[in-house]
Formats: sequence, structure tokens, C-alpha cells
Amino acid sequence: MKLPRLIPLLLTGAIGFAAGVAVEKPAQPPDLGSRIYRLADARKGGGDWGTIYTYTSEGTPTLGTESMLTAELEFLPGKQLQPPHQHVNEEFQYIIEGSGTWYLNGKETPIQKGDLMYAKPWDVHGIANTGTTPLRFFVFKWISKGVEKPAAPPARPVADAQAGS
Repeated sequence: MKLPRLIPLLLTGAIGFAAGVAVEKPAQPPDLGSRIYRLADARKGGGDWGTIYTYTSEGTPTLGTESMLTAELEFLPGKQLQPPHQHVNEEFQYIIEGSGTWYLNGKETPIQKGDLMYAKPWDVHGIANTGTTPLRFFVFKWISKGVEKPAAPPARPVADAQAGS
């Protein structure tokens, strides 16, 4: 095959490949627009531990985040959603009413209405209702855009992290 005939063939193949790659990449949802959320807009869920009203689901992008979860949770006395855990997201938890215990990097701290907790990526954290009435709190959990995600720390049992070792 002569070179002049080969060039159009190569260009056609390259364009087809590029188009296929572009088509295979899933579309990123648009950034969240400004709006008012009503309780009726929230998705209700829950279990034997209590209820959750999710306003924005994990994976919802905003102008400055790849992912923004916002939710109000209510834990029944003696309950928690999950044991202390860690993840790449940053997180705030604000106590609306009730009392309980926060676990943050091996330290337990009593909590009450008006308290706020911040956890950096990979900090071991958790919340439990250790009171006698329902514990209500609001959570903001996100991953920022344009910021390199911190690498996960070396694996160690969560129990060791809770103990502060």
C-alpha cells in the first residue's frame, strides 16, 4: 500500500478510536444549582438505629466539590449507624438535639445540642447515641474539586485507631 493511501486510513482509525473513547466515558452530572431544599424533597431511609433524610446524595457535584452529601439523621437511644470508620471525604457533623458520644482518632467526647465536629480525610470517626432521648444531627460530607485526594494511611485495625495507638 502506498503512503498517500495509508494516511487517510490511519486518520479515519484515529478519529474512530477517539470518538469511541469519548462515547465510553460516562457523563459527569452538572454541578448542583442554587435552590431551596424542603424536608419533603429529602429521601427518607433508616433502620433499627433510626432515620435519615438525605438532601443531596454522595456523588452530587457542586461548584467546589466532586461529591457533596447532606443529610439529617436521628439515632434512637443506644444506637449508631455504623462503628467508627474512615474515608477520603471531609466531614462536619452538627448536633441539633439530644446527647451522645463522638469518636475521633481514638478519643471519645460527650456531645450535646450545638456541638460541631470536623473530621479530615482518613480520620477515624463515629457518632453514637449514648443518651436516653433521640439524637438528631446534620452531616455535610464532601470531596473537594481540584485538590489531590490524600492517600489512605497504612492499614491498621480500626480498634487500634479508636484506642489511639
